Amino acid sequence: MELFMDLELIRNQSLQTAERLGYNVIKSLPRLDEAVRTRSLDEAVKRLLCLHAAAACAYGFDRKKALSWLQQENANQSLAASERQFLEQGIGDPNRFKIQIEGMWTLAWVLGLTPNLDFGKDCDGGFAALLPNLKVNENSSSLRQRTKLRSVEEIIRADDLVYCLHWSVRQAQLDGGKPPGKVQPYVVEERRRSLDWMLSNEQWDDVSLDT
Repeated sequence: MELFMDLELIRNQSLQTAERLGYNVIKSLPRLDEAVRTRSLDEAVKRLLCLHAAAACAYGFDRKKALSWLQQENANQSLAASERQFLEQGIGDPNRFKIQIEGMWTLAWVLGLTPNLDFGKDCDGGFAALLPNLKVNENSSSLRQRTKLRSVEEIIRADDLVYCLHWSVRQAQLDGGKPPGKVQPYVVEERRRSLDWMLSNEQWDDVSLDT
């Protein structure tokens, strides 16, 4: 699906929001591509399920059970290479998958499961209740019934904003200064990863996050 939008207007709104949130952003940052596409509802749901399984195992859930559950949900083929290696062989830093809960929260917003994506605070503490309970092998049918993909425009606006925020975070790191904003830098980075992935053809592990 392709869409052409007033990206200058979107950027101006992003800069205003970034300033309100405490992020300093230069006005000359490149804008998003004029023609964009968004991934399908099914792709986004399966990505969320894969992240959910990997995060659960990072916190101690049985990896074999997680793989079996993903196969049950027809999502095992959607695993990123890093996730497959972690779930099948236990290779990889668990913390990498723990922090991706912020990417999961972002996808939940993309899928209409949460009403807001507030870059001024972390994901909701009750987020887990929105997801299938792996401990009882709950399937994803209830989640799927509640999903509705947000408009391309909404996703683009969020992606443009988080790009600006991420640039500010990276610049502060280069300058050796205090991280801007009210959330930890990884929150911005992991949310951007999900939004960039939604608007690209890149594999999950290959999303560059360049600033």
